[in-house]
Amino acid sequence: TSRICCGNLNDIIRWIFAGQGRAPVKMSEIFNTTVVTDGIIYDYSERKCCFKTGIGIFSFRLYIKAILSRRKTGEKGMDMRMKYSCVLIAVKDMEKSLRFYKELFGQEVTLDLGDNKALKDGLVLQAHFDELAGFTKETMKYRSNTMELYFETEDFEGFMEVLDAHPEVERLHDAKTFPWLQRGIRIFDPDGHLIEVSESMYSVACRLFASGKDIAETSELIQHPVDLVTIWHEEYMKSGQRDFSVCGTDCTTCYCFGEMCAGCNACSGKVFHVPEGQTCAIYDCTVNSKGYKHCGECDAAPCEIWMKTRDPKFTDEEFDENIRMRMEALKNI
Repeated sequence: TSRICCGNLNDIIRWIFAGQGRAPVKMSEIFNTTVVTDGIIYDYSERKCCFKTGIGIFSFRLYIKAILSRRKTGEKGMDMRMKYSCVLIAVKDMEKSLRFYKELFGQEVTLDLGDNKALKDGLVLQAHFDELAGFTKETMKYRSNTMELYFETEDFEGFMEVLDAHPEVERLHDAKTFPWLQRGIRIFDPDGHLIEVSESMYSVACRLFASGKDIAETSELIQHPVDLVTIWHEEYMKSGQRDFSVCGTDCTTCYCFGEMCAGCNACSGKVFHVPEGQTCAIYDCTVNSKGYKHCGECDAAPCEIWMKTRDPKFTDEEFDENIRMRMEALKNI
């Protein structure tokens, strides 16, 4: 180790950091701390200070933790780069707040430090925050309306059922659909912290895909980048959220699905729009005659049978787009 006395500590630190290609730090930010960066520890806990003609003279310990050896072995050392850790909110009644976040959001305590409790998704509850931070009780504003905690769910209806079972929870507004087609609601926790609970935007996109919207249309409707919506579409196509018929039609998008019709696969092609007892021509050809799982295995698709079974409500342009989407779907089945 080396002990260094200097007239201008900032210059020394700037020199050390420059040698490692790192930006200097302000001394006011690291006094009374031990800072580790690139294997070098700067310990300011034993600093000495005196004043001579206005120049501060500090002494500190500089430890070199085998930085050259570490570089050879590839061992990763600590550094001063910041990492976001959590959100901490002040609570008046810890037990009441814990019940709220457990019952409505399924949050469990992962670290219990008494007045400080960390929950599983990164939220931390802190009792007596005024004493911890040095505030007076009068300055504690629990309903500032300047921030919100944001939760997403794939089952918004399920959350609403849970919320309805807690009539004591104050709502800022009822469940509504935002301009970007996401359904959500805002409520207050026991201390007045604002919380938004909304369905995930992936769920919104999947709902639009299921309704027959393509990537471009979905991107415009939900106000999200096309690149992101494309990724969601790929995930959607690979997931089990659809019920594709042998011709690539997503049966879940049909208004008859679930009531008038169980879907092409479930009824073996005996769908509602063909005479009773008969089978859809496409299904009959693909499965019964050729033994394929779907039309994507047939080189003739889209064939003349597709043209003859065209939905009469489609315009030429709409039918062309329908064929394109069905062929695209078949590639991913």
